[in-house]
Amino acid sequence: MVETPILMTKRLTLRPWTLIDVPSVYRWCGSFLCTKYLFWHPHRSAEATEKIVRKWVRKRRNYSWAIVLGDQAIGEVEIIKNLPHDGIEIGYILRDDFWGQGFMSEALEGVFGYLRGIGKAYCYAETDERNASSRRLLERLGFVYLGLEEGRFIAKKNEMINIAKYQKTFA
Repeated sequence: MVETPILMTKRLTLRPWTLIDVPSVYRWCGSFLCTKYLFWHPHRSAEATEKIVRKWVRKRRNYSWAIVLGDQAIGEVEIIKNLPHDGIEIGYILRDDFWGQGFMSEALEGVFGYLRGIGKAYCYAETDERNASSRRLLERLGFVYLGLEEGRFIAKKNEMINIAKYQKTFA
């Protein structure tokens, strides 16, 4: 089991999930706008979100942080999986009413500092090619575009999409 540490940035606290986060998580996981380019459909009910958050709390997955502003979770950063040669794959989501304010950049920079400190060598990320905001975010954070994977089938959405692949090396 992985213990997700609490990380502090200038404006944010990144911490493990608790059950009090369910309404906040449903706010973005139930949103068509927030999940438009993700690899799964929005949650259909708060009960579905609660079931998932209960699982996150009970069985800690790889590192997974709630991005907290004040006392409210506004997004998530998670390590999707470990990769060879001390790498990790990262995923993220942020409530749409917090887009464009630098919160995700700040949260990711905080996570990157932690990952460097525990000896991770690089970070890999994928995004739907159509998600221009996510692509710009990765590029601003120093990720290098590795190329495009065309026609990946996303079973949960029953669609084919093109995946933009990125990598950031920690120096």
